Amino acid sequence: MKQHSGGKPRPRTRSRILVVLSRIASFIFHPFFMTTIAVFGLYKFVPSSFPDYSSHAINMFLIKLALFTIVFPFLSVFLLRKLDLITDTKMHEPKDRIYPLLTALIFYTLAYWSLTEGMPTLIHSLLLGSCLSIFLLFIVTNFYKVSVHTTATAILPGVCMVLLVADEKALTPLLFAALAAIIVGIVRWLLGAHTIGQILLGYLTGIFTQLGAYYYLR
Repeated sequence: MKQHSGGKPRPRTRSRILVVLSRIASFIFHPFFMTTIAVFGLYKFVPSSFPDYSSHAINMFLIKLALFTIVFPFLSVFLLRKLDLITDTKMHEPKDRIYPLLTALIFYTLAYWSLTEGMPTLIHSLLLGSCLSIFLLFIVTNFYKVSVHTTATAILPGVCMVLLVADEKALTPLLFAALAAIIVGIVRWLLGAHTIGQILLGYLTGIFTQLGAYYYLR
């Protein structure tokens, strides 16, 4: 099926099971979750990145990070909807993404400036890359609808590529991260939320902002 030119997207599959599974996957890999998931993945799969930090310190950092990158952005979206500044919390229309992306950029920038002091370079580059990707989405959304889901999910393989550049053994995590990104791209296409071009541009944005942030800080 073809994608609507506007309004609620129409799924490209007639299978109710695929649609339900795609919606579940879209929520599990929600853009607001990805930065915190990436930091948690670094801590679990590459503990050498945190040689001088106790588990308590990392847990407190993750809690604060989740507040700035998950809880506050979600609350802002619901507040924007309550104030009728957006027409739908799912933000199918590009114009509905402007305010949520702006508020997300503010919270993510606050997280970068307030939480990364004393943290490893990889955490600095991960959060800076997340801020850059949101900024690019905020600019490009005025002209073209990019997949926010694939942009955010591409943070995972982007971080793994940074690890490989930094001579960390991250090939296995990279494979799982790439698989997750591919799955998200497929489900967003099945739901009719995006075209192939919008999905691919999201991948490029997420990966290259992570690599760009790392090389900038390095």
